[in-house]
This record gives sequence, structure tokens and C-alpha cells, in this order.
Amino acid sequence: MTRRTPLLRIPQFRRTVGAAAIAVGALTGLTACDLFAPQDTLYIEEASVGVSATVGQVFVGNAVLVSGAGGSANLVVTLVNQSSEAQQVELATSNGQTIHVSLDPRATERLGNPPSEKTFISSLDAQPGSLTTVTVTSGDSSVGLQVPVITGALPPYGTLTPSPSGG
Repeated sequence: MTRRTPLLRIPQFRRTVGAAAIAVGALTGLTACDLFAPQDTLYIEEASVGVSATVGQVFVGNAVLVSGAGGSANLVVTLVNQSSEAQQVELATSNGQTIHVSLDPRATERLGNPPSEKTFISSLDAQPGSLTTVTVTSGDSSVGLQVPVITGALPPYGTLTPSPSGG
């Protein structure tokens, strides 16, 4: 008597179907969040008070004016030379004061933290809460940034208020 072997073995079939069902359930459970939750990485916003821009080969990051007594302010900004050559940068405020910075190749320069004579702006014609133009020039490129004027009331900027003596 010959015994016939079934083409499909039921226990092995059940295990395969069960494993596939678990895999589909896990995949659905792990990826279904994306159906209902918006992706925040699609809409990146700056998490700072200041403004940023690229001027020629120089990145200008988080530029802000921290106001002090008597219309004075401290210009706080980060400059990054993205070039393999030295760059000359000029920052000019709306009242005509200028700050000149020489950046080495691939160098980063943080201005205004801590406040210094170099970043001290006197007779600022803008009040806290407003915007004022700071023109940044590097090479043949120039950009007029609308920089916010703030007070030292915000915790990260409390130590950046210029002293009455200007330094």
C-alpha cells in the first residue's frame, strides 16, 4: 500500500501564514503613525529670535540687537566662512555704524557674546520689539537683514545687554 504525501502540510502552512500575519500587523502598526501625524521635518523653522542669511561665501546666523540703556545695543551674530579663502565682512547698522570682520578660511566668528566695544552700537534708532536694517557685505554680495531689537528680558539674552559705558 502506498501512502500519499499531501502537497501542503497543514502545520507548516499555519506557521507560515501566522508569521506573515504577524509581520504585516507589525509593519502596519509601526508605520501607521505617519498616516495621521504630520511630519514636522517638512516645515523647518528657525528656533531662534534672530535672522539668518547667506551673503556670498559667508553664512550670517541668528543676528539680533540686544538693547540697553540710552538707545545703545549689542549686535549678537555668528559669521561662518564657507569658503576656502579668507573673507572680509562688513556689518552696517541703519545709523551708519560699521563693524569690520576678517574671517579665516572655514572659520567661525561669534560677535557680541560677551558684549564688547566692537559690537557696541550707540544711538540706535529702533525700539525693542521692532526691526531695524543691518546691511551685511561680503565680497561683491550685500544683503539688508531686518534684525529684531530685543531686551535682555529673554533668558538667553540677559547677559548680552551692553553696559552703559559701551563695553
